[in-house]
Amino acid sequence: MPKGPVREGYERVEISIPVRPEFVSVARLTAATVAARQGFTYDEIEDLKIAVGEACTALIVARPDSTQPLTTAFVLAPGSIEVLVSARVPAPAWAGDGASAGAGDTPIDESRMGLFLMQCLVDEVEARHDAASGVTELRLLKRRQN
Repeated sequence: MPKGPVREGYERVEISIPVRPEFVSVARLTAATVAARQGFTYDEIEDLKIAVGEACTALIVARPDSTQPLTTAFVLAPGSIEVLVSARVPAPAWAGDGASAGAGDTPIDESRMGLFLMQCLVDEVEARHDAASGVTELRLLKRRQN
């Protein structure tokens, strides 16, 4: 699966963590650090941290190949941060091949609660699954409000 679009001049911060819940805090803290450096407000930083935690957790509970790490990349653009969380996991029921996960797709149930929360906290949420590689990627975009 491609590592996501990185336009020329944009910085990229990438971390890999074991696919275990106790390491989600590392991804959350990294999100807070990069968002603070981008000038996001306290509330925007907290929203991003929660959304990143939900994205990591969604992939961890999908029973990933635990020998492969969970990767979180932060693409820093002027006024926004794109977050790409990926792991070798089965596709979540709400993830299509490149399909955008919309809030009005189906009624919210417990398995979709993390997705709903992500949609409330960031500006864009997209889930992709590459059947050939077995990698599922969640893409989050958070724009700074001025």
